[in-house]
Amino acid sequence: MIQVVAALAILSATDVPLATGACAWSRLPEAEQQAVMTAYDRSMSQGMRALSQRGADLLAISQDCTGRSDLPPRWIHAAIASHVIQLGASARVEREKGLSRASLDRAWDEASEAARSCVFNNAAKPFGIEGPACPDQRAGATFLASLGLSTANRADRAAAEQALIYMNAKAQQMIADQLISKAPGRS
Repeated sequence: MIQVVAALAILSATDVPLATGACAWSRLPEAEQQAVMTAYDRSMSQGMRALSQRGADLLAISQDCTGRSDLPPRWIHAAIASHVIQLGASARVEREKGLSRASLDRAWDEASEAARSCVFNNAAKPFGIEGPACPDQRAGATFLASLGLSTANRADRAAAEQALIYMNAKAQQMIADQLISKAPGRS
């Protein structure tokens, strides 16, 4: 079984692979993007359904982004879905609490290694790989604290949940992009 720890250990700020999801999404016609985001505004599950209806088109588009046609579709779909989830979740956090996507990214960057490990642990599951150990299940709350949010505060709950969804999607995108960029070529 692939250890995501090993894959992510080599991922540094200077070695971030091309964001496949962002690339493929940017090549989808604007009307299609809007249809997906409108569905996402209703619910994340509706947004993901709308995205999956465009799956074949996005797989074809992604080949221009990766330069490859032999990558596991699951990785490509995960990269694109995680990008869309980040768009939707960050928009909701901004509407609810006025916190920008840059604020969410800053919270990620400034979080402890333990907090990020817990998120990576959860984010690795859809790939069927083992994430890093989560040393403290409460470590993820540090993301919320740095944003001034709490799930215990009823007024923050929706934005806090979306912020955590954003962090998970960010980790999934990083894992997907790392797997894509490090995949051996077909012989």
